[in-house]
Amino acid sequence: MDFLIYLAIALITFVGMEFVARLMHKYLMHGLLWSIHKDHHYPTSSSFQKNDLFGLLFAGISVYLMLLWITSGNLIPLSVALGMTGYGIAYFTIHDMVIHNRHLRLRKKAMSNPVLRTLIEVHDVHHREGKGNWGFLLVIPGIDKIPRKESTTH
Repeated sequence: MDFLIYLAIALITFVGMEFVARLMHKYLMHGLLWSIHKDHHYPTSSSFQKNDLFGLLFAGISVYLMLLWITSGNLIPLSVALGMTGYGIAYFTIHDMVIHNRHLRLRKKAMSNPVLRTLIEVHDVHHREGKGNWGFLLVIPGIDKIPRKESTTH
């Protein structure tokens, strides 16, 4: 039974990170910390962006929580760290490699998947307009601006 509690903590942390990231993206990355985030909005040939520092920040927090688990034996910090790490891996894969076509360049292949295509299109709106659509892994109807599909009927 304890395992299910720790698993629930990890899953809640994973989902919660999307909302932490949305708030940070809107209020910090496009505000006070724009100087770190702005290179993410412009094409670059570099494999590293200053914006990647945000991922390193959360990786550092996860490492700290793992050390806390090791020193205390308390599984709650480990559960939170695993949820954060899972989100970081998903962010790196979906946001960087699929949406922004960095590293493994998966965007073209992902466009054939309707869920990933919608996520890509919603994030593209954010980059075109420079506002709105603050999320990274989820599209939330009613919150995110979803581009209208062109009608294919004649």
